[in-house]
Amino acid sequence: MDKDKKEYKVPAGTITILVIFVLLIIALWGSAYLTLLSRGATG
Repeated sequence: MDKDKKEYKVPAGTITILVIFVLLIIALWGSAYLTLLSRGATG
């Protein structure tokens, strides 16, 4: 049964790039939000 079971490696590089991308997007949106708050444009 071990021969029929295929094990795939986790794409660590892709996951790392994805995490960096998500953190970058969060940082950019956070910066924009804080800029709007500092200008008093709350809604």
